[in-house]
Amino acid sequence: CSPDSSSSTCGVAGAWAMMLAKSVTVVSGRDLDATLFADRICAAAARWPAYVGWYVRRREQAGRPVTWYEEPKLQQGAYATVVGVSFRRESGPVYSGGGTWTAAALGDACGFHVRGARLAAAFPLDSAEQFNSAPDLAGTRDPDRDLIQLRTVTRHGAWLPGDVFYLATDAAAQWFLAEDEANQQPWRQIDEAFDAPGAWLDELRAQRRIRNDDVTIVRCLLEAA
Repeated sequence: CSPDSSSSTCGVAGAWAMMLAKSVTVVSGRDLDATLFADRICAAAARWPAYVGWYVRRREQAGRPVTWYEEPKLQQGAYATVVGVSFRRESGPVYSGGGTWTAAALGDACGFHVRGARLAAAFPLDSAEQFNSAPDLAGTRDPDRDLIQLRTVTRHGAWLPGDVFYLATDAAAQWFLAEDEANQQPWRQIDEAFDAPGAWLDELRAQRRIRNDDVTIVRCLLEAA
């Protein structure tokens, strides 16, 4: 969804997801923990009313004012899952040119650490069967900092040059884990589909190997200094 979409349901959801991503991204280079993660989510929520005001004015200026049936959606706010990973380069022979990573997640957006031909870590879920229709969500309305902190899952580990991290929204994450459980090396499939992701996703959906839902996948290749 585009934040400028004329549909309030689509527009605000996309804007909130983008706002969360930007809020978490500013902690790059710092260790991620549940407290910091909750702080960043609440900081994003504090900026939400200003966005809604801008959105309403933008619609009015474009001659597409918010309709009566869209108003309840705006009042309900927006919700999203969120996952973040922070990398730190470390010195010393034990790290072999690499460093450490920390991760935090709320809900069922997932991260995957791939080293060579194996999945080294999956978080916050590590099985395709763990996905359900009621994940924890980060919302725009009066977020409870303590509850967010309690529900945030954190992980940490070490990375080496050549390691790859994949961040994926729920449908893609569930597919990724199911493929790994079937020894199908999903990371190779993603890499091979890099130049034509739309056609690849259409094929997966046609084969009913992935849920027909929005899909976002971020790939991060770590290299030596």
